[in-house]
Amino acid sequence: MPVTIWEKIRYFYLVRTNLSILYYLKYGSPAKDGKLPLMCRITIDGRSTSFSCKRRLPPDRWDARHGMLRGNDPDTLRINREMEELKKQLIADYSAILREYGPVAPASLKNYTMGAPSRQEMLMYVFNRHNEDFQKMVGYGRSLRSLRRYETVYRHLRDFLLKRYQLKDVRFNHITLNLVKAFETYLRVEKGFKTNTVWVYMTTFKHILTLARANGVMRSDPFVGYKSRFEQVDRGYLTEEELRRVMLYPAAEGTERLVRDLFVFAAFTGLSYSDIKALRWDNIRPMFDGNTWIVTRRQKTRTPSNLRLLDIPLKILKEYGDPAQETVFRIPSNNCCNEYLVALGQKCGIRTRLTFHIGRHTFATLSLSKGVPIETVSSILGHTSIRTTQIYAKITNQKISEDMEELAGKLKKLLYL
Repeated sequence: MPVTIWEKIRYFYLVRTNLSILYYLKYGSPAKDGKLPLMCRITIDGRSTSFSCKRRLPPDRWDARHGMLRGNDPDTLRINREMEELKKQLIADYSAILREYGPVAPASLKNYTMGAPSRQEMLMYVFNRHNEDFQKMVGYGRSLRSLRRYETVYRHLRDFLLKRYQLKDVRFNHITLNLVKAFETYLRVEKGFKTNTVWVYMTTFKHILTLARANGVMRSDPFVGYKSRFEQVDRGYLTEEELRRVMLYPAAEGTERLVRDLFVFAAFTGLSYSDIKALRWDNIRPMFDGNTWIVTRRQKTRTPSNLRLLDIPLKILKEYGDPAQETVFRIPSNNCCNEYLVALGQKCGIRTRLTFHIGRHTFATLSLSKGVPIETVSSILGHTSIRTTQIYAKITNQKISEDMEELAGKLKKLLYL
């Protein structure tokens, strides 16, 4: 519910009139170097409480009138800035408590702001524990790829808090819409990430806050009022002619030929790199129709992905499959494969930047253009939503030509009726 101007005036009056925050030095207990403890006194409606700021300062440089240290050296400026930040935090907390719960006692305000919160109230602690628990579930309904995404967002958020706020951690209830927007700006401007990467990282951040709200350690949703949108991008794929060029290219024996053939395997099965790497011999089965099938689950989503093997992938399976090991293929790392594929694409005169995942996109696009129902393609790819499959439903020039040829034949018959 929006705050009216009269409520703002009321809170301003209460904060400025009823709340007083004073810094002073506590005489009578000097250290050996003569420095005195820095104290803070909170006064509300004539009642007060004091607490130590866990710092000692030289009395000859203390400005009692303004409640700050005199000097312009870096240490003095840093100490004065920390004192001012604490004062701002006390005022902000006082206003928040007053608005939500009513009148507040000085000791309650001090405990709210200065009291050591439980670890469950701290963002980075909870985020780290979430990642540790998630890691234990990898292979049991959770994917390694998702774990890497959580770990990446954790690192960016940690660096952002240190750089922007000089904080190692922050309470969930101190996270605001401004902080959310500042993190997005950090990802876009300072890290240089594209829109969809920022969207993925911000969605991951929001998920952690949603868990905190579900566990009762966060009162409000700081993402209210935040807007972000995933941009649909064209998925690269190879045309039939380009795929034929790759298949016929005289690749050198060894890694180049292996990577080329496994890419072709992906283009005829729709399997991703991680799915091919994880493919086991017990996933290769004879089925009811007398043909050999792959019966597996996607590494990314754990959804079923079953398909009949066509002649070309069957030939690749027989040539490279190693029955002596549990997994079917001895496949290099994804980065290594992509390096070979980029070079291969250039040698074949293909404009699309060739990567392993282009094989999966090629299977989806060519299958749909050949008239395979989108429901069948979606099932083969292991998509959790048919909307994901629709991204690949491109109308190729070849398909347009075939459809127009069919239409021409029908119209010709109509003209000669």
